[in-house]
Amino acid sequence: MVYRRPVGVMRQSVKPQLASWDRAGHPSQVKLARFLAHVDAIARPVLATVRGRVAAELIVGLPDGVSLTDGGHDLDNYLFPVAKRLGPERVAAIFGRKIHGPSSLAVGPAQPDTAGATPQFSTRMAGSYERRKWKQELHDRLAVQAAAIDPGPAGLEIALTTGPGRNWASLWKPLLDAFGPVLGEDPTRPFHPHDDRIVSLGLHHTIDTGIAHDVIIDAWWTRM
Repeated sequence: MVYRRPVGVMRQSVKPQLASWDRAGHPSQVKLARFLAHVDAIARPVLATVRGRVAAELIVGLPDGVSLTDGGHDLDNYLFPVAKRLGPERVAAIFGRKIHGPSSLAVGPAQPDTAGATPQFSTRMAGSYERRKWKQELHDRLAVQAAAIDPGPAGLEIALTTGPGRNWASLWKPLLDAFGPVLGEDPTRPFHPHDDRIVSLGLHHTIDTGIAHDVIIDAWWTRM
């Protein structure tokens, strides 16, 4: 299942920040904490009034002189701390876009999009996504079944179906690491796809009690 982008955009007064794995107190952690406090202020009223799951969209505004397609501005690394702060169990879908212009955030009730197109790639994965074997298997399936996006800015939508109780946000990194056959990759650096070229990213989550620990992946992509 895929969801619509939320409405009700709020202009960001704090610059969006990438996920940080630096030590506590590091400047990157301080900036991230300030940004997430701003996310709280915008999202808290919505989370308090919406009974079900929500959809969120973060627009990452970059200066005119900064490239949207390289330089390490990976959208999933902007979205991960937002999903973590909102609570992955509350988030049914999260979207990100990079633009030259102002940043903004929207949070609203998750609304299914019933007009979705047939996925360009579908597969069901077993085993632990934390193992290199899982990424390699997904990479190999994409290499056989998927067509690469032409060079330039790209859009990517991925719908994940998992069993209940899974932190689906933890799947994003190993999932995208395997998308080299679609996004392009350096063969000398396994699992380092050219994912900073993604300027529009949508990640969707459905819960299915009948698939145990497997993960069903549906994906769509385009040259922007």
